[in-house]
Amino acid sequence: MALKTAKTNKTDAVMRLLTGKKTASNPILDSSFKEEKITVKSKPKANGAEIDITGELVTELLPSVMDRFNCCRCALCYADAVSEAMDAVPTMKVKINGKDDLKRAENMKKQSRHEIMSILVRLAIERRKLPRHDQ
Repeated sequence: MALKTAKTNKTDAVMRLLTGKKTASNPILDSSFKEEKITVKSKPKANGAEIDITGELVTELLPSVMDRFNCCRCALCYADAVSEAMDAVPTMKVKINGKDDLKRAENMKKQSRHEIMSILVRLAIERRKLPRHDQ
């Protein structure tokens, strides 16, 4: 059973850019190609879990910072603020294999809390100038 796909003007334009021909058909990938791509992307992870310390601190601290500085908390603005914060804060991830690693992760979290809070405050001060959507 062959799949029939409708071509739009956008598809025609993209295919012309890719092939350099005036008219080009939209190729359909065979199932073996899709299976190969899936197996490449799903590599098994190494032993132990990984904790994203910056991600945890941003999701923990950002809502209170946004409230404190009267920033818009609508879904779009909140997602944008999280994205900006994750870009501004240096990434720290720790692999956890035992209790010692968990303690080390907690110590790193305590040490970087102040630095991340100051970055979030700076971002919130910049964001409070934006119009509010949640009123």
